[in-house]
Amino acid sequence: MADIKKPTRRSTKGVPPKMEETSRNLAKPSTTEQAPLNFKVDAEFKKQYKLYALEHGISMVDLLKASFEAYRK
Repeated sequence: MADIKKPTRRSTKGVPPKMEETSRNLAKPSTTEQAPLNFKVDAEFKKQYKLYALEHGISMVDLLKASFEAYRK
């Protein structure tokens, strides 16, 4: 009988990153750095929210922060 060998598997993952490249992946983002806050609302609510912010000369982010602070109190 012929001796049949299994073909060796090649990794498709590539070369692992160097230690210098991964040393900063556990760093926490700065508290001043902005992060996305994604959620969906009704189109009409968004329109009203955006219009209110525009009429009062504030950004939608500032309006959200003020709303949240008022809600917490």
